[in-house]
Amino acid sequence: MLIFLSTNHPQIAFTGSRHLSVASLSIILSTLFGFFGFIWTYLRKSCDLSKSKFKIFRETLTLSVAYTSISFAVQIIFWYIIGKTFSGVTFDPFTAGFLVLVFVGIIFYFLISAALSITLPNLILLLFTTFIGGILVSMATNNQKDWWQHNFSFLGTGEATQHWQFNITLIFSALILLTITDFLFAEFSKSSLYNYKFKIIRIFYILIAFLIAFVGIFPAQSWTMPIHNNSAFGLVAVVLIMIIFLKWLVPTISKEFLALSWTALIALILSAVAFMGIHYLSLTVFEIIAFAIAFTWLVMFINSLRGIIQEGNEWQVKLLQK
Repeated sequence: MLIFLSTNHPQIAFTGSRHLSVASLSIILSTLFGFFGFIWTYLRKSCDLSKSKFKIFRETLTLSVAYTSISFAVQIIFWYIIGKTFSGVTFDPFTAGFLVLVFVGIIFYFLISAALSITLPNLILLLFTTFIGGILVSMATNNQKDWWQHNFSFLGTGEATQHWQFNITLIFSALILLTITDFLFAEFSKSSLYNYKFKIIRIFYILIAFLIAFVGIFPAQSWTMPIHNNSAFGLVAVVLIMIIFLKWLVPTISKEFLALSWTALIALILSAVAFMGIHYLSLTVFEIIAFAIAFTWLVMFINSLRGIIQEGNEWQVKLLQK
């Protein structure tokens, strides 16, 4: 309200306008308050003394930025629709200040609730939202550059219109994947099923997270090209190794997921043959297919491991009850 009064304007615009509006101030304040509120709440709730300070810092910062970014994007879409619906609407500074309070309160409540309810399924949904949303935004903002005529990695090069969006998406997706890995195997370590094979799977997931991050940190240009390409190839190679040795790594894995995994393996091989062998697929299409298959399989494997944990816990409960 003080900010609106300091503008010396008798009427404050609901949205748009070259002056400060209810929409712009709501977005700014809700993002700031929500970000720091999320950090404070998450640290109060989830601070595990068994974790290192660096791991706690990484998890907290990653999740707070990810959830705040999603709320920011939702607000942009919401206010765009409101701006088209209520074009030209204005309020006096007192009413405008109250409306800002309401909208900031809603976003703040959402982010505090999110911080209090961080679970593995929520993190998986967050990973999908961050990764797919960021990639789609990168594609949309670089459409005028005809990026698809080059390759998928063109979105992250300096020649692209908004290359930072693509690279930041990959880096944050890698950080979220690391957080999911921590959550999953912290839960697994309490189970009687936990053994050295699951430690190997954990190492694979950590390696994959680093490879995804390297694809974003080192764009496909100049001296960083070899690191970028090797990271991308390494990512697919690690997934292939995990699928091949899946039955050995997780003997209790379901037949359905095992069949699905071999289907993914065959699809990766066929797409490689279609690109390099008969040149049916372009480089861009091949990269998108390979990355989509690998990423989807990794997330589905996490869900399968989570299901094994739950089944193990239920079996232990039944034994105790007997």
